Amino acid sequence: MANPDPVRAVARAAVELTSRHDRDAVLAKILGELERLVPYEMATVMVLDGESLRVVAERGFRRDLDLRAHRFRRGENRRLDRALEAHGTVRYTDPDEPDPFDGFTHEPLAHVHSCMAAAMRVDGELLGLITADALDPGRFGEHHEEHMELFAALAAVAIRNADLVSELERARARLTGEVETLADEIRATSGGTELVGDSELARALREEIATVGPTDTGVLILGETGTGKELIARALHAASPRRQRPLIRFDCAAVAPSLVEAELYGHARGAFTGAMAARAGKFEIADGGTLFLDEIGELPLAVQPRFLRALQEREVERVGEHKVRRFDVRVIAATNRDLQAEVRAGSFRADLFHRLAIYPIRAPSLDERRDDIPALVSHFVAKLSPRLKLERVEVEEDFLDRLGGCEWPGNVRELENTVERSLVRARARGERVTRLDATVLGGLGLAPKSSRAGRPAPTSHGTLKEATLAFQRRFLADALAVAEGSLSEAARRVGEDRSNLHRRLKRLGLRS
Repeated sequence: MANPDPVRAVARAAVELTSRHDRDAVLAKILGELERLVPYEMATVMVLDGESLRVVAERGFRRDLDLRAHRFRRGENRRLDRALEAHGTVRYTDPDEPDPFDGFTHEPLAHVHSCMAAAMRVDGELLGLITADALDPGRFGEHHEEHMELFAALAAVAIRNADLVSELERARARLTGEVETLADEIRATSGGTELVGDSELARALREEIATVGPTDTGVLILGETGTGKELIARALHAASPRRQRPLIRFDCAAVAPSLVEAELYGHARGAFTGAMAARAGKFEIADGGTLFLDEIGELPLAVQPRFLRALQEREVERVGEHKVRRFDVRVIAATNRDLQAEVRAGSFRADLFHRLAIYPIRAPSLDERRDDIPALVSHFVAKLSPRLKLERVEVEEDFLDRLGGCEWPGNVRELENTVERSLVRARARGERVTRLDATVLGGLGLAPKSSRAGRPAPTSHGTLKEATLAFQRRFLADALAVAEGSLSEAARRVGEDRSNLHRRLKRLGLRS
C-alpha cells in the first residue's frame, strides 16, 4: 500500500475550511483526513469552555456513551493539562498517568498504548486540543507528531472561523429582531415607559421597577388582562443596563404549540414543512437584551422541560440542528393566570415556576387604583389626539365622574379603548374644540360600578376555585349574550385576546 500523501490530506482539509460553515462538520472531516496520516483508533477535537474541555468532534468511541456530554476539567487529568501547557505535540509514554478516555472506548485501554495530543492556538490564544489514541504501543512516531501539529493548526482555524460566522449570525439575528419589533419600539417610544398615576399602588409599582430594573434578575409580572404588564416589562428593560439592546416580545398564546420551540430556539432549513430557510429563535435575537415572555401560563406543558433547560444553561439548539448556541438574555415573563394553582393542578411545572418567579411583581387592577383614572384619561387624550388629528381637546368633569363610576373588567386597556371611542364620537360633532363630556359615553355599553350589588352573592358552599369558575362562567356567558355570540366582540368587551378567550371558554365548557 502506498504511503499517504500529506500534501493531499492537508489540501483536502483546507478545502473543507473554505467550503463549509458548520464547525462540527468541518472538524469531523479534519479528523477523517488526519486518519490518513496518523493511524489512530480514536481521536477527538476538544475546545476550551471556561475551565473545562468539551468534545466537539470525535471518531472511534462508543456510541452508547455520549462523550460530548462529558466535561474534562482542567487540573483533573495530567495528560490533558500537559498538552494544554505545551507548544507542539505531546506523546505520552508514562504508563502510570491515567488516560482521560478510559471507559469511553470499545476496548479497555491497556496501561501502555499509543496516545498523543496537540494544542490548538490562533494568534497565541489557546482554543483546545486535538488528540489521537491507538490501542498498541509504539504506533506513533516523530513524523506523526508533525502531522498532529499541522492538523491542530487547521482545526484551530476552523474553530476561529466558525466563531466569526456565529458572531455574524448573532449580529444578523439581532438586526432581524430589531427590524421585526421596530413598530413596537416606535409605539413604546411614542407612549413612553412611564407608568401613569399617583395613587399609592402606582407609586409602589414604580418603586419596585426602580429596585429590580437595574439588575439582571428575572421578573414574573402577575395581573389581570389589560393592567399594563407589557408596559411594566418595557419599564424594567428601560431601567436596565441592557436598555441599548433589543427587547424582544414573545406571546406564548399566539403560536401553535407545534411551532413554539421553532419560534423560541430557531430552526434549520428543512427542519419541518414550510421551513424554507434557517431562522434564529427569540433567544438568539434577544442576545444581549431582554426577552419578554407574555402569557407564559399558556406555554404548553410538553415544551416546558426543554424551555427550563434553556433558561438554566443559557444555550439552545435550533430545531433540526445539533449545534449548541449560547445566549445572554434577561427573561421577564407575564401572566394573568394563577400559576401556583396551575402547578398544583399539574399543568405547569413547579421548577419552571420557581425559575421564573425570582422577583414577582403584581400589576394592580384599575378597580384598585381608581384615583388614577383622571391622570390616565389625560395621558390617553394626549397620546391619541395626534393620531385623530385633534388640535384641542377639553375633558369635562361629568365625563371623568362617569368613568370613575363604571366597571372596568378590561382594566386600563378597556379605559384607553373607551377614551378613543369617545374622542371619535366627539370629533364627529365638527366643533372647533373637541369636548369630552358624559353624552359621548352613551351607548358604549359601560356598566356602572353599582351593578355589582345586583349580582348573586358568592355561595358559602364549595371551594374558592369552584366559586371563581362559577363567576367566570356567568361573566363570560353574559358577555357572549351581549355580543350576540360574536367571539371577537365578546373579547373586545372583556378586554381579552380572542385566542385566549376561546381557550378559556373551552375550559369552562362554554364552547366546544
